Order: sequence, then structure tokens, then C-alpha cells
Amino acid sequence: MLGTIAKTFAKDIAVHTYTAPEEGWVVNTQIIELPAELFIVDTQYMLPFAEEVAAYAAKLNKPISRLYVTHFHPDHILGAQVFNMPITALAEVKSKIEAVGDRVAAEEHEKHGDRIAKTAVKPTQIVAPGRETIGEIQIDFIRMQNAETADALMIAFPGRGVLVAQDFLYNRVHSFLGERSFDTWAAALRDYQLNATKYRILLPGHGQPAGVELYGENLAYLSFTKRLLQDVRDPAIFKSRLVSAFPNYAGRTLLDHESRFLFPPKSASA
Repeated sequence: MLGTIAKTFAKDIAVHTYTAPEEGWVVNTQIIELPAELFIVDTQYMLPFAEEVAAYAAKLNKPISRLYVTHFHPDHILGAQVFNMPITALAEVKSKIEAVGDRVAAEEHEKHGDRIAKTAVKPTQIVAPGRETIGEIQIDFIRMQNAETADALMIAFPGRGVLVAQDFLYNRVHSFLGERSFDTWAAALRDYQLNATKYRILLPGHGQPAGVELYGENLAYLSFTKRLLQDVRDPAIFKSRLVSAFPNYAGRTLLDHESRFLFPPKSASA
């Protein structure tokens, strides 16, 4: 297996976190194992890694009842065709993928050929923020706004202390900063940090499952990168300083991907 699996247990649920290698942006797919079914959360960037997720899920011998994508970024949506089932997303995420998904896929396919899907599979089902109960398990669907991206889905299991945060949190992986929502993202992190006892098991979108220490670590990273971006105008220097400041962080390919958003090329008339 090219990726890695981490297993997290909380009462009668288990979460199997598949983490892609560096070339797959160290992105996580969460396989949530309930007593009688599986949820898949996010579908990987490259098709070979999505295929590993599907193969691993098949060995759990439970049906995949739902496939969620949390937001429109390529590393979370482009492996969807492997699963060959309807996709569920927030209404805002569904609209975004419909608007830009194929363009995003084409851009990434040009870089990596057939390891990347040529088009994006569009969500057909909508999940609304709110609570659902399956058996004795309560599930909260949360719309996170203006953090890593404008709209993203988080899935919480309040009775089990589990928050599937995806890209609201990173664990020792460089964060994608292309949407520049430093202040609102930090404010949301502080809010969750103040209520940290509610969820003790945090499942980030990149890197290993962890605990409430992730809030402070992500806040420190955002604070550093916000200041750095104010001082640096050259993408190579920006990357070099980040790598020096966080030498043990994975996801350096994410730094390359975000460069064109943080340092857009100047127009010919400029």
C-alpha cells in the first residue's frame, strides 16, 4: 500500500484514516465504520490512492452507504469516480463543484496525466447542517465558513467525542492558504479551542488523527504564515522560510500548489 492507515476507536464506531503519500498531498480519506455500514469522507487527489481506499474499505465487509465530499479542492474530489456511487455535499459545495470542478480536474490532469481524473464527478445529494441519528449514534453535520475555504462540511459524533474536521485542521502538514482567510479561520479555531472538551478525537484533512493540541498548533501556523506573507513577495523565499520554520512538516507539494494563489502573476499591463 502506498498510503497509510490509522485506526481510531470511539465506543461503537471506528474511523479508518487513509493518508496519501507526499505526491498525493498527504490528504486524508476518512472511512467511518458504523455498526452496519460505512461512510466515506473525501475521495483523494490521485486515482491510484482512491483505489487503495476503495480496496481497503471492501475488506471491512460492510456496505458503503454514503460518500461525502467536504469541499471543492482537488485533493478531496478528484478520486470520486473510483467509488461509482452518488456524492453528498453541502448545497454550497455542490454548486461550487458544478461551477469549477471540471476546470480544476483539467488543470490537475494536465500536470499528472491519467493518475488524475479528467473531469469532476458532481454531487447529486445535499446534506443540510443539523443532526441525524442512526441507531443510537448521533451525527452532527456542520457547515464551516471562511476557514480554509468558503464552505466546508465537518461531521461530528458528539456522543463519542469525535470531530471529522478535514481541512479545518491540519496535523504537521503545511496548510493550504490560497483563500487567505487567516483571521476568520483563526477565530473559528479559537472558538473550538474554548470548547475543546466537546471533541477529544480530531480527524484532520491532512496528517494523522490527534487531540485538542491541534487547535493551538494550527493557530500558531496561521499566525506565522500571515506575518510571513506580509513581509515576503517572492514565492521561493516564502516556501524556503516556511520549510525552515516547520522542518518536520509534510505537504511541501501543497506549498507549490498554493503559490499561484498567494503570488498571482502580474498582468502584462502592470
